[in-house]
Amino acid sequence: MDGVINLYKHRDITSHKATQQVKEILKAKKAGHTGTLDPFAEGVLLVCLNRATRIAEYLSVLDKEYEAVIRFGVTTDTYDYTGEILREEDPSGLTEERVSEVIHSFRGVYNQEPPMYSAKKMKGTPLYKLARKGIQVQRSTEKVNIHSIVLTDWQPPEATIRIVCSKGTYIRSVVHDIGTRLGVGAIVKELKRLAVGRFRINDSVGLDALSRGDFYLYSIDEALSHLPEIVLNEREYRLAIHGTGFRIDTYFPEGTLLRLKSPAGEFIGIAKINKENFLRIDKIIV
Repeated sequence: MDGVINLYKHRDITSHKATQQVKEILKAKKAGHTGTLDPFAEGVLLVCLNRATRIAEYLSVLDKEYEAVIRFGVTTDTYDYTGEILREEDPSGLTEERVSEVIHSFRGVYNQEPPMYSAKKMKGTPLYKLARKGIQVQRSTEKVNIHSIVLTDWQPPEATIRIVCSKGTYIRSVVHDIGTRLGVGAIVKELKRLAVGRFRINDSVGLDALSRGDFYLYSIDEALSHLPEIVLNEREYRLAIHGTGFRIDTYFPEGTLLRLKSPAGEFIGIAKINKENFLRIDKIIV
């Protein structure tokens, strides 16, 4: 069973534990997910099984879509409702227009500082382990791209937003920064991941459905369908399966990742286009 499960992760379970349960239910030898979803959050979690664990890195970079409920007037150490309250402010002066204006201002590229309670590592140690010991460290910011962010509901002191963002974006940090800019603080009250790339929440399945055998297993080729493909001729195929690169006639921009197909049209691996249209073998999966 080599492929990818679009799992609906429910609240109050870690991504690791949910992945292990998928592994046990489906009796897979190996399983891994493509991006941590906070324990209190729910929604799409892609779980790769057996040989498909080798493509996790190509799925983890996909854009994500979320829906988040924001509670204004509160700041916690985790940036969500599960943390210890650090400050409380009066949010009664907020208006829908002002909240919407600030939310929209986060669209585009900005430097984001990860939360202390996150899996981000500092010299090999996850930040959350340091935070649990009461250790605060200076975190370097990273550029993230908010492709779209909109206010979809306003029920003061709460707001609901929908956001599409790049890999590595912490929604808790976005919400924290929105609250800071508004001067009243803010936390994530609810968080739902609606999509990872083309994998949508409406197509996801829960652990109960998996147990009943009611699920769809995406093949490795299907899971990577966001990458363009190239069908190799016999000579190219022989070179590719031995890890040897070659130049191709079809033009692709430098850095493009390609799905490699055998002359018979079967998926065999992934390659990257280097300078002068040279195809470098990235990974063979046969």
